[in-house]
Amino acid sequence: MSTEKKDKEASIARVLKYTGMLGGVQGLYVLLSIVRNKLTSILLGVGGVGLIDMYNRTADLICSSTNLGISFCAVQHIAELYDKGKDAGGAPVPARENPELVEYIRLVRSWVACTALAGFLLTLLLAPVWAYISLGSARHSSMVVVLSPLVAILILSGGEMAILRALRQLRTIALITIVGAFTTLLITLPVYWVMGTTGIAPALVAAAGMLLLMQWYAAQRVVPYRLTLGSWRFLKRGCWMLRLGVGYVLTGIVCSGCELFVRSYIVYYGSMADAGLFAAGLTLTVTYTRLVFTSMDSDYFPRLSATTGDVQRQNIAINRQIDVLVLLMAPMLMAFSLFLPIIVPLLYTRDFMETIPMVYAALFYMFFKAISSPVAYLSLARNRSRLYFFVEVSYSLTFLLTAIIGFRLWSVVGVGIALSISNFVYLAVVWIVYGKSFGFRMNGATLRRCFLYFCILVVGIGSCALGGGTWQSYAVASAATIASAGLSALLLKKEVPMPKRWRRFLSRK
Repeated sequence: MSTEKKDKEASIARVLKYTGMLGGVQGLYVLLSIVRNKLTSILLGVGGVGLIDMYNRTADLICSSTNLGISFCAVQHIAELYDKGKDAGGAPVPARENPELVEYIRLVRSWVACTALAGFLLTLLLAPVWAYISLGSARHSSMVVVLSPLVAILILSGGEMAILRALRQLRTIALITIVGAFTTLLITLPVYWVMGTTGIAPALVAAAGMLLLMQWYAAQRVVPYRLTLGSWRFLKRGCWMLRLGVGYVLTGIVCSGCELFVRSYIVYYGSMADAGLFAAGLTLTVTYTRLVFTSMDSDYFPRLSATTGDVQRQNIAINRQIDVLVLLMAPMLMAFSLFLPIIVPLLYTRDFMETIPMVYAALFYMFFKAISSPVAYLSLARNRSRLYFFVEVSYSLTFLLTAIIGFRLWSVVGVGIALSISNFVYLAVVWIVYGKSFGFRMNGATLRRCFLYFCILVVGIGSCALGGGTWQSYAVASAATIASAGLSALLLKKEVPMPKRWRRFLSRK
């Protein structure tokens, strides 16, 4: 067996290991989210779910406008300082005993606190404007005022999570994720039950605040929490982060703005119920399939960053990541589409059954995302913020245009079609632009696998969406599900040798 083949097997096994390790945590998180979404849909109905989504998107837009990209830009430098921390014998020292690291984290936290204050004031002072932009009326200004602490909390939370990720506190992050999801469940549901839709904003603030307290406690145990807000001489040392983060800030503003505009358009030309159906459909499409993407930030991004200057290693890393994502994603999408008529009333209520056609139309969005995401990380790994801005904005503008056209023609189903079309266009843009900029090439085997799975999904999802619930349509969809799962099992068995202990177990008589 060649060295390259051994390296390939080890790499794919590594990706699967991290996907499984982090996916287990995300699986429990998704389970708690299912319970929360089910009870929320019962307590607030379709319109209430739409209102929650509108508030969240409004907060995301303001955060993107005011966080200056500091949390994202700081991660790589914190990780570098942490790795350099060695004692006289060459052993790594604890983070709190690394003076340079502690000083830099204090600088990051100080800037994050400044941006959190700016976000709070921007939300508070411009509440009528945000209410009009998101909901088409200034009547909800009081609720946006209540949301102003949420913006500050989300910015502070992003800073603490960036520090934990850079210091490789993966177990701590996993624990916070699970406890945070359970705490959110306990906080939000009683508020919704007592206050109805008027309790949405306070519940979101309370849940985010509790999550921030857990993150702050965990992070300050690793590096004590210190701020220096009154010294410009100290703060100006972080100006390079602001310059680096400009591209990411502009990207966040445009992308969040387009998402909010689409939802506002749906509310204005449709209803809050339509916005609720869209929010539920997007949650079904994205949230419950994101387990496949759990290893991207923690494992894949550092590996891709380490391939700087070596195009061959870069392309090997990208193609392997695409292989694993597609092998896992395709069977999941097929099984999801097959059981969708059962899943929707189980996770929500029968009032949400109208979202099923939208989900069928949007499922190809996740398949295209499985191919494009590993390539899209190239600009982040190479710190090309300007290129990242233009590529990501091209997707947002395409989605905005196709979503408006789709909604006017086919209501919420048209927005699902827009998701798939815009992500196909995004895949083409990423492939062409990053191919010219970074030398990306998809190898023949990966390309053939993607095309084969795409054909299976077209047949299977198409039969579910167009078959009208007949037994013939379910038979075709079942065959497609079995075919995709069997193909993935066969390819994974070929690429990743079965562990010896499994072989011994299976060979017992």
